[in-house]
Amino acid sequence: MTCPLHARRHKPVVPDSLQRIVITVNGSGNDSSNGKVLTFTMQRVEGGSFVMGATDDQYDRDIYTDKPAHLVFLSPYYIATTEVTNALWHSIMPERDTIGPKGYPTNPINYISWNECQEFVRRLDSITGLPFRLPTEAEWEYAARGGAGSRHYRYAGGNEADSVGWTYSSSGNWTHPVARKQPNELGLFDMTGNVSEWCQDRFGAYQLSTTPDPCGPDTGSYRVARGGSYDECNANSHISVRRWYKPETAAGYIGFRVALTMPGDPMIQPVSDEPPVTRSVRIKGKKLQFVYVPAEQPYYISEEVECALWRKIMHVEAPDKLRNVAVGMSRAERVRFAEYCSRAADEALYVATAEQTVAAEQQHLIEPFLPEEKNKYKKKSVRQIQRQRRVASRLSPLTEMVGFRMPKPDDPVLLQFKQDADDSRPLRLVIRLQ
Repeated sequence: MTCPLHARRHKPVVPDSLQRIVITVNGSGNDSSNGKVLTFTMQRVEGGSFVMGATDDQYDRDIYTDKPAHLVFLSPYYIATTEVTNALWHSIMPERDTIGPKGYPTNPINYISWNECQEFVRRLDSITGLPFRLPTEAEWEYAARGGAGSRHYRYAGGNEADSVGWTYSSSGNWTHPVARKQPNELGLFDMTGNVSEWCQDRFGAYQLSTTPDPCGPDTGSYRVARGGSYDECNANSHISVRRWYKPETAAGYIGFRVALTMPGDPMIQPVSDEPPVTRSVRIKGKKLQFVYVPAEQPYYISEEVECALWRKIMHVEAPDKLRNVAVGMSRAERVRFAEYCSRAADEALYVATAEQTVAAEQQHLIEPFLPEEKNKYKKKSVRQIQRQRRVASRLSPLTEMVGFRMPKPDDPVLLQFKQDADDSRPLRLVIRLQ
């Protein structure tokens, strides 16, 4: 998915010679390199936008660390096609003896802490004259997904983990030479399995609000590692899974690969040229958050309007508790509400259509709305719920005598008809962009 603003703006063409860059490092005569000239390849990843986190192609269970899925904009960058190997590590850091075996020069380096990775890239900078670094978490995930050419695989390069990476079922519980499995859409190897890979970011909960080229939270005691490893089962090796460790942690299942942003890259646009991912609109003292939705005619869509704002704008009794989502209003009432909000905020606001809401849900920019009753009873059959309704109806006169009101779920058949009605959707507003 590419931002429409990128598509409309003229950009210079990057020559083929810059799509992949081969970096040469002279060996230092240690056991791993034997004085040989070492090379590794950096793959260019064009900038664009993607939905990061727990998208439908990733997992079918609730994993709180990779939620909510959210839209991210990235500038162009380069990332290594393979993990840093034993040979490359010992060529740059000859005095650093590792627990991992030096006798396997093409295996990824492991037992390396995040702090040691920083020293490695600092030395690599001085040797090559290029600003190497660890990839950010967003850059790592975008590259693992295949960039703009992503085919939405569950793993980096396919839907079968063993075909693209060394995991617990195929690794024999140890690392293997890099680039022996199938690459992903960008030609990157081992982004699933072999060793997890340190990222630059501190670990923190995902936020719906973000900025272009996010770098993670400013504070925190842990650093992120991504990609699964040789001792992870397939169910825990999908692209969006996150791990976090102390920066001084050095474990056999953690390694890294390098990234860089090329100085003077003609494709990098100023951050101010990108639309903000989120916007806030203040309406009579209350702040309503909007999130950007890429489309042929892009727009911002708001969070669900709560009853408190509905009451404040419409000057009527709230249909439910003030913090609950406002539903059940007629179409005419919704249009009138949007008009009042537009005048109060001095901003053109419109009622979100069903098509706009569904488009935002499909891109995982907003969560689909389900009534509390439907969430609570969705795992029960229609017959079970209707039986519970009958029991509640029979016992309610007795329970009310002792001051207890027995909950009675909505009839799922009637609820389905209600959910299809126009006035049953939660109220959202949109800001249209030209």
